[in-house]
Amino acid sequence: MNVVYQDIDSTYRGYDGVSFEETETDALLSGKVKDILVDRPQRQEMLSILQTLQQDTGFQQSQTLLQDIQAWQNESVDVQTFRVGEALAEVVLQEHFRCRFYWNELRDARNPKGNKTGADLVGFIEIQNDVLFLFGEVKTSSETKSPPQVMTNPGGIEHQLKDLYQDPKKRRILISYIQNKIPLNGNEDFKKDFDKAIKTYYQQNAGKYLLYGVLIRDTAVNEKDIKPSYQRLKEEILEPIGLKLLAIYLPIAKEKWLNNMNGTGNESN
Repeated sequence: MNVVYQDIDSTYRGYDGVSFEETETDALLSGKVKDILVDRPQRQEMLSILQTLQQDTGFQQSQTLLQDIQAWQNESVDVQTFRVGEALAEVVLQEHFRCRFYWNELRDARNPKGNKTGADLVGFIEIQNDVLFLFGEVKTSSETKSPPQVMTNPGGIEHQLKDLYQDPKKRRILISYIQNKIPLNGNEDFKKDFDKAIKTYYQQNAGKYLLYGVLIRDTAVNEKDIKPSYQRLKEEILEPIGLKLLAIYLPIAKEKWLNNMNGTGNESN
């Protein structure tokens, strides 16, 4: 990863632009991004259950069972481009920006091609000795204009982050949502991060959380993609609330991302 531009107001506020080489992008898409999109741990657990059932007398000839085992063994990815962008944002934030996401939100989608409700990213960020709730929004754009409309239109990142800042009810729902996942995940670090973040959130006179906007681009690097939005947002989202924007530049066109993950080369989608 290369940092191509940066503006840091404080440890909690600023923006970054980062780019990846083609080999790095290939590795990301076919590796950890795909792992999220196929939900590998959940897939393996379900496959184990069905294969165990298949060994029982009376189930060996079940065509429905066989078909479902074959379906779970098929790891091809068939999702909308914005889902790939969200998974990519999660991986980059975890690997390079001290963010942590314990729950794969695709498990909550009854329709895998539908839109999620609430924020795109719900997790934690560690800054110095603080652990904060992270509420994030992700957009993917190939628009040549800078900034792209997904930053500035009524449903864009600027509006979404301001809405999260102005609406405590939405944040309460997100905090309740992530708390409900702790027993399902069974990760002790998840509970520790939640306990630290909720204390930071409700700390008297200095409660903090962090809003993160992530823009995925398959275009040329341009600081204007996020700088104007950051300048406007920091005047409305006031300290001590954390505010960060991140632009991620990839050398592979978004139309080829699924091909990359599915090993189909340059075939069209």
